[in-house]
Amino acid sequence: MLDDLKNTIKHSAVYGVSRVASKALSFVFIPMYTAIYAPDTVGKFYQVEPFWQYLLTICLFGFETTIITHCTTQSEDNRKKLLFNFLTILLFNCFVFLLAGILFNQNFTSFILHQDKGSNVIFYAFLVCIFESLITLPLCIARLKNKPGLYSAIALTSLFLNFFLQVYFVYFQKKDFDFIFIAKFAAPMIVFLFCIPLIINNVKINFDKTNLRQIINFSFFWMLYSIITMLLNTADRYILAYYVPMEQIGIYGIGYSVGSLTNSLVLVPFSLAFSGLFYKKVNEENAERYFTKMSTYLFFAMTFVSLVGALIMPEAVKLFVRNPALWNAINIIRIILYANCALSLFTVISFSFLYKKESKIVTWYSLIALIFNVAGNIIFDRYYGIYAAGILSVLSNILLIVLLYMKSKHYYFIKLEAYKLVLLSVLYIGLVYLSVLVKQDNLLLNTGINVILVVIFFLLLYVGRFFENIEIYSIKGAINKYLKINLFRKTS
Repeated sequence: MLDDLKNTIKHSAVYGVSRVASKALSFVFIPMYTAIYAPDTVGKFYQVEPFWQYLLTICLFGFETTIITHCTTQSEDNRKKLLFNFLTILLFNCFVFLLAGILFNQNFTSFILHQDKGSNVIFYAFLVCIFESLITLPLCIARLKNKPGLYSAIALTSLFLNFFLQVYFVYFQKKDFDFIFIAKFAAPMIVFLFCIPLIINNVKINFDKTNLRQIINFSFFWMLYSIITMLLNTADRYILAYYVPMEQIGIYGIGYSVGSLTNSLVLVPFSLAFSGLFYKKVNEENAERYFTKMSTYLFFAMTFVSLVGALIMPEAVKLFVRNPALWNAINIIRIILYANCALSLFTVISFSFLYKKESKIVTWYSLIALIFNVAGNIIFDRYYGIYAAGILSVLSNILLIVLLYMKSKHYYFIKLEAYKLVLLSVLYIGLVYLSVLVKQDNLLLNTGINVILVVIFFLLLYVGRFFENIEIYSIKGAINKYLKINLFRKTS
């Protein structure tokens, strides 16, 4: 079990390099955006940003997940044939979206930005969607070949190109926020052109109607699920637009962006590694215990990183967000951090259905959570604004996890350690609330308080019997081995 855990961590760490770098650079963008653009322009940015992600979800058609689920167990020859079918559909989708961007640019501009003319930013959003879709194929090839280093190289190249282009356009040239999206499509476009030889070497011309039908059927419902998930994360911003000023949406957008820090640091790297390891472990003798412990460790890692983030966030936000009018994002960040902790369990539970290729169930249950979220926002946003939206994100995620967990008992059931998950949740909420009560104006004093709260977190986990004996023994062994202090030396 410990070897399996180390292997999972190793793969997660390599895959996580690009995600950690992405989130780190996003922290650079926040002070740049907030220092150069007015709060209402920041609000517009956070309206267009999720829009291209919606487009990407539809254009990509759920292929990132479908490729892994359908190709992982195939022979090299069959895998190349399947990848050709994926490539064919993807190129067709990109062509359709290019036409849509040309024909309906002004319509979407009026709907999203509430302005009738003068901006091409929506067309640029379509281009971001197209080239982010195309670059997904070489990334999936790297995952199928179990080459996390290649995956990180492709992702990091696109990331840093995007970063330098944005710095040039926004910071040095002081261009309109449209140029942010020019940078966002130019970077993956350049990288995709260099990846064309990799794609050619890993596809084989073959039109298989049977496989195409299976792919489209699975991908369609997974695409619907992906859209629903995005709506769960972003629909509240569009509903809020009817009840709060654009400046408040800017605050909420920054809060959501920073609050999703744990997704890049922990959740996405874990999911990229776990999706490949699952199919290798599923038929092994200790598979059930492995998946159960992975869900607990994942939730623990998300909670711990969220707690540390919530404790240091007041100072971090004031450092990175240059406009004081947006500092109220601190409270939203604390809420969104826990919302993502709850949703992290989906990464493991979803494989109960993916293993059986039942994407429909995940889609319909996600729709129930979305309806709950939208209805709640329509009712409560007018009274409680962005805080209602944040709390509803937490409740919607919990509802989705509970529904899927109950249904998964009829498929490949992965048992959760409910007591430990509840204990972690209570500690996060309690310690974050306590940190607000005891917060001081002195940075050094606040740092000391934060350290004490983290120590209390681990002490309460130990008292609450969160750690099993073998885990405590392993922790002690690691401290003795790597710190070389023999703090827990055995006595005869």
